[in-house]
Amino acid sequence: MGNLWIGRTAWAAALAMGLTACVGGEPAVPGSSGGAGESGSNAPSATLTQERLQQAFAGMQNGQPPVGLGCGWFAASDADKANVAFPDSEAKYWVAAAPVTPQTRVRIDGRYPDARYFSFNAYDAAARPTDALADFELRPNAGSSNPFDAGQPQAKGGSYTAYLQYGPSPTQDPALTRAANTFYTGEVGAGPAQLPNGLALFIYRVYVSKAGEFFDGGVGLPTLTLETADGSRSLGTLPNCEEPLLPNLGGFAPALGLNERLLGLDYPNELALPFPTATYPPTTAKFFGLGDAGLRIAGNVVGTQAANQQLGGRFDSGSGGFLSNIHNAYTTTGFSRRYGSLALVRAKAPSFKGQAEVGEGQEGLRYWSLCGNEFATQRYTDCAADYRVPLDANGYFTVVISDPADRPANATAANGFLWLPWGPYPDHLLLYRHMLNNPAFKEAIQNVEYGQPLAEVMGEFAPVGSYCRPAVFVQSNQPAQTFALCAKDQADNPPAQVAGR
Repeated sequence: MGNLWIGRTAWAAALAMGLTACVGGEPAVPGSSGGAGESGSNAPSATLTQERLQQAFAGMQNGQPPVGLGCGWFAASDADKANVAFPDSEAKYWVAAAPVTPQTRVRIDGRYPDARYFSFNAYDAAARPTDALADFELRPNAGSSNPFDAGQPQAKGGSYTAYLQYGPSPTQDPALTRAANTFYTGEVGAGPAQLPNGLALFIYRVYVSKAGEFFDGGVGLPTLTLETADGSRSLGTLPNCEEPLLPNLGGFAPALGLNERLLGLDYPNELALPFPTATYPPTTAKFFGLGDAGLRIAGNVVGTQAANQQLGGRFDSGSGGFLSNIHNAYTTTGFSRRYGSLALVRAKAPSFKGQAEVGEGQEGLRYWSLCGNEFATQRYTDCAADYRVPLDANGYFTVVISDPADRPANATAANGFLWLPWGPYPDHLLLYRHMLNNPAFKEAIQNVEYGQPLAEVMGEFAPVGSYCRPAVFVQSNQPAQTFALCAKDQADNPPAQVAGR
């Protein structure tokens, strides 16, 4: 394989030289958002360096495909060029597919990254997760240790071997026994009509990488090998790469800057189009599945939410979608400009792994975040990871959502507010993630059953939304008081009386 790639060096060099002439400078790599010593956004930079080109050519001589061509991982998340499926700015996702059958499996040889979290999730054709393996579940190879196991040394870079196996998954049927370091393609269908999932699509995720040019935790991507189901014979190892071909040509494509341009636009408040993802007052719900989400939106239009909830529960409660992560649970709060162009969400903040003054194993969650999104395009406007969210004296976060031009002067981190841009859209969807909850943290989103009110389980950790008029917001610099004033004004001034404000 090495000679094949070397033979294509001239073509790759021409492509690289063309890209360098266009943009010249640094590679498309994750930037730093600061805070807690952890790297942040994986938005790529706009330029390429001679160092990056030399690394690429050296990789080709070692058998790596140029610009990701032929790589076992065919795509990676890149918010600059593919801001879809409600991504998180603190995470990177790599996508692969393989022809797994009852006679074959995928072997995954990797190293533990220097990061907060990593995992593998398998999916069906409807982008719903069927099974997953979290970092702490992966037993290390002989001579290595798992730094995500609380009882092990915290050295990063040890090796592991995982497997994607064809067949039903213990996630979907807890009566099944999981083999060590194995996740399964799972089954698809509705009710009793379950069929094996023949689409072996899976995603490798790394959250809050502390090292690595491509947000990979400093260890590169796992290597994928197709082998017989019993592991007795290898059927071929797929070429590895630093960065897949899609969507940014293995890291060589220049940055588009589309997200920044969109956020620089000020949506005209007069164009307050009705959008069915939002209600007045705003409502927050746990995400259970695609069918349930669709029925909830329909219920916003025709006012039959109760019936839709019952139907949604039978349809796909808990099945997920939008390439969601099994280890995450989500709530969403929808807003529409027809009800106002300044929105708030408030809740008590959970503790997270690595938080100051929180002991090892005492955290409520491995990770949590808040991301502003547009529902139809599934784009995020901005995200804030747990360690970046300002809290008030009582440990609450208060999110303020608006256009930059409508941002109140006192909506600052110094006052305890997290401001997120609305984006140039008629609607806004705030997505709140809880990852890998500690069983002792009973208020986690994961513990909310279908049909239960959030507050019944989550208590003061349940997000509550409100619209607010700017004149009301600036009456106080204290988040708790500001939210109370806004909620009262929202109740006292329903849309019929505040239309045109």
